[in-house]
Amino acid sequence: MEIAAKPYPYLLPEDCRLALLIIDMQRDFIEPGGFGDALGNEVSRLRSIIPNVQRLQTAFRQAHLPIFQTVEGHQPDLSDCPPSKR
Repeated sequence: MEIAAKPYPYLLPEDCRLALLIIDMQRDFIEPGGFGDALGNEVSRLRSIIPNVQRLQTAFRQAHLPIFQTVEGHQPDLSDCPPSKR
């Protein structure tokens, strides 16, 4: 399989197994007022990766390669969280 990459296409080995893993691309981590902001992270800079992640998703879909996304969710009152996350 050949990946349309820059500066030149990349030819994957025949026995290559490839997948895209996207972890914690959630508003709570990258928007002002969310959990990431509460941790003191500079969340305004985190949004800059979104277009690159979208391009990767598009390329993987076009190549019929698997994409795995993880998210974390909690009860509204955070009763299912450890004290460190409340």
